[in-house]
Amino acid sequence: MSLKRKLKRTAQQNSQKEFSKKMGLFNKLSDFCLTCNKSFDKKDREMVMTWNVVVNRQKDEVRLYCPDCWNQAQKIIKEVKDGYANTKSNV
Repeated sequence: MSLKRKLKRTAQQNSQKEFSKKMGLFNKLSDFCLTCNKSFDKKDREMVMTWNVVVNRQKDEVRLYCPDCWNQAQKIIKEVKDGYANTKSNV
C-alpha cells in the first residue's frame, strides 16, 4: 500500500469517527429550549438553522437555545463586558 493511499485512508477513517461522534451528540439534543422550554422540531429546517446548540464535550452535554433566548443572553453578556471594561478604565 502506498503512503499516499494510506494517508488518504487514515484521513477518511478519522472523518468517519468524527461524524459518528457528532451524530451521537445529535441524539442527545433535547426537544425544547433550555431556558424558556419552547418546543423544538428536529425536522423543521428553519428551526434547525436558527436555533443555537452548545456542546460541552468534557461533560458530554448538549444544550439547545431558541433565537430569542440566545439573543437575550448575548445582549446580557455584552452589557456585562461593557460594564467591566468601563469599571476597569475608571480605576
